[in-house]
Parts: sequence; C-alpha cells; structure tokens
Amino acid sequence: MPDLITTSQLSAIFKISHTINSHLELDNVLEDVMNVATIVMKVEASSLVLIDEETGDLLFHITEGEKAKIMKQIRMKPGQGIVGAVVQTQKPAIVNDVSKDPRFFKSADKKSGFQTKSILCVPMNSVNRTLGAIEVLNKLDDRGFDDQDLMFLEAIADQAAIAIENAMLHKKIVSNERMAAIGQTVSGLAHCIKNVLNGIQGGSFIVDLGLKKQETPKIQKGWSIVKKNNVFMQELVLDMLSYSKERKPEYAKTDINEINESVCNLMEQKAKEKGVSITWKPNQKLTEVEIDPKGIKRCVLNLVSNAVDACENLEDAKVKVTSEIISNKYFKIDISDNGIGMPPEVQKKLFQVFFSTKGSKGTGLGLAVTHKIIKEHGGNIKVKSKVGEGTAFNIILPKKINNNEL
Repeated sequence: MPDLITTSQLSAIFKISHTINSHLELDNVLEDVMNVATIVMKVEASSLVLIDEETGDLLFHITEGEKAKIMKQIRMKPGQGIVGAVVQTQKPAIVNDVSKDPRFFKSADKKSGFQTKSILCVPMNSVNRTLGAIEVLNKLDDRGFDDQDLMFLEAIADQAAIAIENAMLHKKIVSNERMAAIGQTVSGLAHCIKNVLNGIQGGSFIVDLGLKKQETPKIQKGWSIVKKNNVFMQELVLDMLSYSKERKPEYAKTDINEINESVCNLMEQKAKEKGVSITWKPNQKLTEVEIDPKGIKRCVLNLVSNAVDACENLEDAKVKVTSEIISNKYFKIDISDNGIGMPPEVQKKLFQVFFSTKGSKGTGLGLAVTHKIIKEHGGNIKVKSKVGEGTAFNIILPKKINNNEL
C-alpha cells in the first residue's frame, strides 16, 4: 500500500490545476506542468509524449532537462521503447535499471547524449482515447522510483490530459466560430458587391445608349450612376480595412467643435436634398481633448449620415449634434434625429457586421466600424430609439488633456 501523496506533491497538483484553468495556450501550460513535475519529483529530466494522429508515431512534445532540444527531434514507432509499451498496454512502468529491460530504446540516449538510468512512465488518457504518456528519468538522489512516485505522476498525467482536452476543445470552438465568421463575411460581401456591380452595369448601359444616340443627358445620367457606385465600393473597401485590422488610436489634441462643425458642413448638401435641417451646438470646454480625430470624425460622420437618411421626406425633419462633459473623466457626443426610429429587435443588431436597414443602399459595415473605433478609444456607444419618434446615439469617450486624465 503506497504512502499518501506528500504535502509538496499535493501543493504541486493544486498549482498545476490553477495553471490549467487560467490559460489556454497549450504548450505554455504543458511546459509549466512538466517543470513542476521535474522539480517536485527531483529528477534529471522529464518528457511528455504525444501520439501523432496521422502516423501513430510517438512525438516528444514537451521535454525538460539538459538535452531537451535534442529530445524534441526524436520520433518513436508505436510500441517502441518503454514509453511505447506503456502507451500500447495502458499500464504504467517503473524501471529502476533500464539496462535490464529489453524494451529500453537506446537510440534516444545515443542521439541526445543523455544517460538514462531509471524511468517512471505512465499513460495519459482523455475520456475516450489515449493521448500519449509522461515519463520522468533518473532520481537525483539515486533512489529508485516507488509507488508513491507513481501515484503522483498519474495525478500529473490526469491534469495534463485535461489541459490537452481543454485546448483541443477551445481550438475546435475557435475554428467553428472562424468558419462561421468567414461564411458570414463572404455572404455579406457578395451581397454588397453584387449590388455595386448591378449599379455599375446599369449606369454603363445608360452611358452606352447615350453615346449611340448622341444624347448628352443620358450620358451624364449614366456616368452619375457609375460614379455613385464607385464611391460606394470605395467606402466598402475602407470599412473592410478598418474593421479587419487591429488599430491603436493616434491621439492628438483636438477641438471637438471643429469635428462636429466639419461633419455638419460636409453633410449639409445631402441634408438639403432630403429636406432635413442639421444643427450643432459648440462646447467651449471641449477644445483640447486628446482623441484620434480622424477616427472620431468618421464615427460622427457615419452617425450623422444615418440620421439624415432616417429623416428623409419627413416634415420638419431635424438632426442635432451636441457635446458635453459628463464627468471628470468622460465626455459625450450626441447625434439625435426625429426620424422614423427603430424597433428594439433592430437596435439589438445595429453593430453586427453586415446588418443594415438600408437594403442595397448600405454596406452593413458603417456602424460596426463606428463601434470598433469607439471601443479602441476605451469608450462606449449607446442608442435610444422609438418607432415614429426618432433616434439618439451617444458616443462616450475618455477625456484626456496634456496626456493626463482629468
């Protein structure tokens, strides 16, 4: 009957369990596991061997000790060596004199230059399959391995198996999510590009017709359609680049009033064509805020443009842009309209990629990019809307002056 696991061994198992539950980087976790096993068991070296799923060969995946790098290059055939026998039979092995065991794989020592005297090896299993094995080599005090060492190493192997299963499950989940995202992206892009190509094709047809009949108005009309769709494609590509690339804000001292005024002036003509009035209110307390001016201007522009579209052909249609300090650390920019408004189910999907309420007129990326830029600033964006009464967006951002948060 083996002695109970020692206090230091029990502490090591708790430490390993915490490591496994705290990280998903498999190699880092397994290296920590094997490092703890090597230290606590007071051995010269240790190895974690995995089964190659394609060939069935045994690979030295994690090795600890003086010859660790060389050991990683060694492959063993199924059933080869003491490790191979343990994996194949699913029975642990205590070999305190490898020279007397015919299963010992001498080639590993020849390739690594390491001299193996004794081995303790245990299989490593998940719920329904064998993953490999763990072995420790040569007790530093020349004492042979015993049943207590076996009990501890089996506990280590169980923890390592959990780490591998967790990592594999996480990898599968990430892969599935990535494939779903790719499918959604391709579908969304195909829809947008198809609309653009249809627009260009229609405009080109009108241009060709105008050229044949020498009718300048038709040529101008067709070319206008082509140009509009070219701009749409350009916006789509820019939004794709902005959304797909991780980007840190390029902070600069900025006057929020200049951004709001610039956006309102830029949107004035579009607003007039749709029968919408745009007003903005300056705030002299927000003239030296540190933000990424290009990024935030793009956010405000997206929201004002959407607000104007939401008010098209409505009586007394208005879009307002204001800004104010809401605490000693934060300020906000409000973009509100008295347009058609949105039901709750639409509001929940607003910042999803390729979700658009504009049909073929929208890319479905504008608000997703806006949300991303604001989050990169450490800010937040909120929306309040009611069908038939309008919508209000609040951009909430940290306020910095001279690199010091107020």
